[in-house]
Amino acid sequence: MVFNNGNRARFLFANIFLILILFADSTIWAVDGLTRNAINARYEALAGANTALGGSPVDVALNPANLSLTKGKKIEFGLGNSTIYNRYQDQFLDSNPSYVYNNDKKSQVNAPAPYVALKLPVTDNIDYGVALYIPGGAIGGVEKITRNTPNGQSLNEWSGTNLPGPIGDSKQIKESNSNQFAVVKLVNGLSFKIGNLSLGASVEAIYGTQKLNQKYYDITGTVEVPGQGYYYESSKKAFTIGGVVGANYAVNDRFRIAYSYQAHSSVPLNGHYQIGLNDPNYYRKTGVSYNFDLPEKHSLGFSYGPENIKIAVDLIYTNYGSYLKKANQKLEDPWLPTPFGNLADADAHLNFRNQGGVLVGFEHKLSDSWIYRLGYSYNSLAIKSNGLGGTTGGFFSVYHVFAGGISYLFDKWSLDLGVSYNGPKNHVTGAKGTDWDFSHSIKTGPTSFNNAGYSYGAESTILAVNIGATKSFD
Repeated sequence: MVFNNGNRARFLFANIFLILILFADSTIWAVDGLTRNAINARYEALAGANTALGGSPVDVALNPANLSLTKGKKIEFGLGNSTIYNRYQDQFLDSNPSYVYNNDKKSQVNAPAPYVALKLPVTDNIDYGVALYIPGGAIGGVEKITRNTPNGQSLNEWSGTNLPGPIGDSKQIKESNSNQFAVVKLVNGLSFKIGNLSLGASVEAIYGTQKLNQKYYDITGTVEVPGQGYYYESSKKAFTIGGVVGANYAVNDRFRIAYSYQAHSSVPLNGHYQIGLNDPNYYRKTGVSYNFDLPEKHSLGFSYGPENIKIAVDLIYTNYGSYLKKANQKLEDPWLPTPFGNLADADAHLNFRNQGGVLVGFEHKLSDSWIYRLGYSYNSLAIKSNGLGGTTGGFFSVYHVFAGGISYLFDKWSLDLGVSYNGPKNHVTGAKGTDWDFSHSIKTGPTSFNNAGYSYGAESTILAVNIGATKSFD
């Protein structure tokens, strides 16, 4: 397995690998949504359709059986960026005007996701692939929204502070929440070709990172309230193992059927919580035990057409509901502030639903130099009203996806551009009885709350742009 111009190729791959490793722990390298429709620019332009199509080195991470469909030795690399537009709205209506408020917050977040993949032939029937990429993550939160104090008292009464005048006497405060989560995968895989059938398997080394924080301020948003809020960060040892298996069968020269299975994996996001601000009662960071489940995914794909025109259709099913109904963080100390008091169990009722999707892509090679692509996908919503919160981000916006792109071919290079738009805007109204609903109600007794006047909702769209390049060494 020796490249033509091998030293240059190895140097390029090593440098891209190093850059990805250096930025893997940075929370800006995350993509909204637990999984993305596409990794590279080509599949971005096809709205994610790839299962039976093949032809890209990143297939090692999607359907490793398709490595057999990529001829010779190839390296692929690029950078995708998702621009997430979120809008959060809520209000509290009450006969007492001291409790009445409303928020309307708009935010825009850029989430870069670099990738690099390499495909090598081993024998005439065996091919090897390796890829390093970011499959997904989340960036969500709201900044300094107005809310009532958790017990409806004045700021000074609730927090034990002694702020002057109308600020300390106000029954309303400001709240900020942030959730930053990312997953990085290093994938190695092989494909085996037996006649018209290709079989493949990959092993994934998975790294996860997450940060959460909640802060409270006075109604002006200038003084952070001591002894309230929290900050959580996962450890640097959040590694686990996953896998992908797949098959691709050529019915004839034009028609292929394929299947891939992404196994469930659990990322150990053990870390530490810092509770409160300048409060001696919380004299240290408290440890937390926490596993985050990445769900299993099934993909059934079809590809039809001659060499220069391809139509691809994928039917996908992701089993979120079995793994992300609830997430539990177990703290060493019972310090975490909740509407039910300070607890050691941080139960987050995520209420994810199983997600199905239909992805359709069209690829047309116009000439030896130009290829254009179009795509559309429909994805059922993984999060609906009973899973919505202020830190949800754009999870629920991967709904109707419209995509397109081009490739320019010269020498042994292909320069690729893919663009997708997750829209139109999909407004989700939050349900009663959720974690977010309870946390913004007024506590009137040990287990009683006044949240009848509270309502909330959100909407999100995502514009993804992916620029990549592929070089053949044959």
